[in-house]
Amino acid sequence: MIYVIKFFYMWVLPPAGFVLLLAWLAWRLWRKSRGLSGMAWLIAALLYAVSIQPVSEALLRPLEYGHPFPLQAEGDSIILLGGGSMADVPTPEGWRGQVADVPAQRIIGAYALHRRTGWPIVVSGGEVFRGDGKEAVVMRDILVSLGMEPGKIFLEDRSLNTTENAIFSSEILKQRSLSQPMLVTSAFHMARSVDEFKKAGVTVTPYPVGYFVSRGSYWNALSWAPTFSAMRGTGLALKEYMGIAALKLRR
Repeated sequence: MIYVIKFFYMWVLPPAGFVLLLAWLAWRLWRKSRGLSGMAWLIAALLYAVSIQPVSEALLRPLEYGHPFPLQAEGDSIILLGGGSMADVPTPEGWRGQVADVPAQRIIGAYALHRRTGWPIVVSGGEVFRGDGKEAVVMRDILVSLGMEPGKIFLEDRSLNTTENAIFSSEILKQRSLSQPMLVTSAFHMARSVDEFKKAGVTVTPYPVGYFVSRGSYWNALSWAPTFSAMRGTGLALKEYMGIAALKLRR
């Protein structure tokens, strides 16, 4: 019964509800304007496609599993990339903001790696938009609250995108005589990040975290209903593919 209820809600709420609304509009327009009806059907089909789990997974899986998780920690430092923060929200004492769900996974991974190795962490990320807060500062506050020594954290709070993450972090590595960093970022973001650091003259060992999809496909009837989570995954993947294409054009 619980799955029937879930299926019902999924098709009533957006984006599935919008797909049904567009399909109804296309049907109503068929006799008045075949052209407008066809456009409505096309938009409905595209919205449906980008919002279902099989499509989202098909786009994300090559990105997330392109760099295997390292079996051993070999290096001398950790680079932690930001991925969004908010300053104007309630926070625990000592924090100057809050991170989103994606960078939260990165922080957990970086801190766990630091606990194993004792390596310092370069936290990288600036204030992209007003009100975001400086990502690196927020991440440093969280790491310190977890028990990490402030002296083991090197701040890079100027970067506004992955390209600048790589450029400015590489400068800190050179200043600190560090040459074998492990890069901690989301699995879907790893391919582009590795290439950006390579372009900046730094060879990193990938340490992917925060996977969105499993290695195998475990679909059911609900997997074919449009959801915001699947749409988000599709959007993240398409952004990465665009970034990778842009990086190749800059070479």
